[in-house]
This record gives sequence, structure tokens and C-alpha cells, in this order.
Amino acid sequence: MTVRIINQACCSPRITLQRPIPPFPRCRRSLRSQSFPKWSPPYGQRRSYSPPINNNPNATPEPSTSPLPQHRDLRSQFSSPQEAPPVSSSPSPTRKRSLRPKIYASLFLLIGLTLGQLASLILSPPSSPEPSSPSDERMISWLHQQASKIPIVQSLTEDPIWQSWDAYSTFTPEERPHRLTTGPLGGSRGLGGYQRVFYNPTTGEFITIVYLGGAITGWPWVVHGGLTATIMDESLGRCAIRQLAAGTGVTAQLELRYLKPITANGFYVVRCMPVLGEEGGGERKRWVEGRLETLEGRVCMEAKGLFVAPKNYKTRVITGGF
Repeated sequence: MTVRIINQACCSPRITLQRPIPPFPRCRRSLRSQSFPKWSPPYGQRRSYSPPINNNPNATPEPSTSPLPQHRDLRSQFSSPQEAPPVSSSPSPTRKRSLRPKIYASLFLLIGLTLGQLASLILSPPSSPEPSSPSDERMISWLHQQASKIPIVQSLTEDPIWQSWDAYSTFTPEERPHRLTTGPLGGSRGLGGYQRVFYNPTTGEFITIVYLGGAITGWPWVVHGGLTATIMDESLGRCAIRQLAAGTGVTAQLELRYLKPITANGFYVVRCMPVLGEEGGGERKRWVEGRLETLEGRVCMEAKGLFVAPKNYKTRVITGGF
């Protein structure tokens, strides 16, 4: 037999190669005539899932003494998948929600509202009544009732040595609007709510109980420093004029020391005392010292002033309750 092999990749002309193939040898032996060796022990080992070899087909099989079960099927050795537990049709109990977030939210909301109201009251306090209005008159009447309960007012009123009067009582109603303390600063919102003057003729000391309203502040709830300077100037001048022979005088020098902030809408005590001796001056000039205190005696402001009676021009003589 000859086989032709064609090489198409070659560019040369068609070449045919011939190679002889040897004939197949004949099977001289039959498979039945061949003897196979017996199974070796590893291959003849019995398994637990296969039945034992029975050489006698007519004999009855003996029960197995092996503790392992005799399985006829290999699939039965594998554990069957566990069935899923039945799903309960009843609704699962819902978890109770904690009230702590709601409590915290309510607490913070309450704190925020309180701080907001407090800030609005501090930055923009409620407006005071207009002077000479019905509400202002009611406010002044109420302030006089409250002042009559102050211990220092009660003690000075009951002491016969001390003389007392309302401030600016010597000025007529026509003159009051043209003065600083009785005009723009008048009414319960300023200095007109309550101002009572007590005078000791023996010592020359003056004590004034004054109410400072809410419309004379600089910083929120703090009385303006210029307003307290005006109060001290008038109080020192009231004390100095009593010591001058001319019965009148003007401020020549004023020294002020601010020690503590003075809050509005409260009663305060102004004490003034003339400086005695040669240091106090003569007939035409007088030194006076004073301080502004709370009702508890805490000093908020100190002052010292020099008042003189002018020579070249005449001023109004102050008599009575100034």
C-alpha cells in the first residue's frame, strides 16, 4: 500500500512521496484463552456500601454483624438537606422606640426658646411709657409706693433732724420742660419716677434716693455714664450751694470715678458731704465729695467737685427744695 503526501506550503512543483506501511500483525491469541491474575487484596477489599460476594447462589444470606448500615444506594449515604423551619404567619413583635430622643429634643427646644426670649429682652427691652401719659402717672404712683417700703427712706422720714422734699419742686410746671432732668429725662423712664432729697442742716449732708428708669441706658440694662455724671453734678451742686453765701453757684471742676456698672430700673442712694476746713474753700467756692450706692451699700461711683459763685454775671438764687 502506498500513501501520497502532498505538501501545499512548498512553492516547488507538486511532489508525491511514497512510503511503505508494514502490515498489521494478526492476533494469534484469543481473549478467552488469556488467563488474568486474581484480584490482589487492595482491590478485593469489601466496602460498607456494597453487598458481600456470595460464592453459593443457593445459600441464604447471613445477616451482617457490622455496626454500619448496609446501604444499597450510594446516594443514601449523603445526608439529605434539612428542611427550612416553617415561617410563622403571626406578625413579629415590633421593638419599642425609646423616648430619649424626643425628651432631648423637647429640652433643647425649651432652652433655645428661653435663651431667645432673654436675648430679645436684653437687646430690645420693652418701651417705657411716655412722660405725662396716664400709664406714666400710674407707674410713678407705683414707684412712690415701693419707695416708701425702703428701710433708709423710712428711717430718714421718721428722723426729725432730716428735712426732705421732692427734687425740683421749686420749679414751676412751665419751667420743667425746659430743664434737662425734668424735660427730656423726665418721667418714669428717666429720672422723674422717684427722687427724694433728705438734708441734714447740722452736718450739711445730703442723701438723695433716686429711681433710674429703663430709657437712660447705654449698654443694655446699664445706665449711661453721662447720665450718672449728670446726677452727681446736680447732687454735689445742691450740697455746695447750701454752703455758699451767694446761694448760687456753677460747676468749676468735677472728678468722677466709676467703680461698678449701674443697672437701670432700680433705686439708688446718692450721698454728698461738704469738705470742711480750709481745704473746703471760702465764701465763694466750695469743695464737695459724694458717692452713688446701691440700697445694700455697695459703692458704684465716687465724685468730687468744686463749685464757685461767679462775680461778673448774676445767676438764679436757689432757695427751697431744689
